[in-house]
Amino acid sequence: MSHFLSMLLLALALTLTLCFGVAAWRLSTGKDVDIATTIQHQEYGWRTRPNN
Repeated sequence: MSHFLSMLLLALALTLTLCFGVAAWRLSTGKDVDIATTIQHQEYGWRTRPNN
């Protein structure tokens, strides 16, 4: 019984991961958003040290 429940939970987790992954992929293809770009330091709120 325990083996059956663990396999069922594993299958459920993989199915949900696949569904959410496909949904995120479809949302990202509909927009011109590049999620792989690097974020500039100032957008994080970091400040560079002045060169004095």
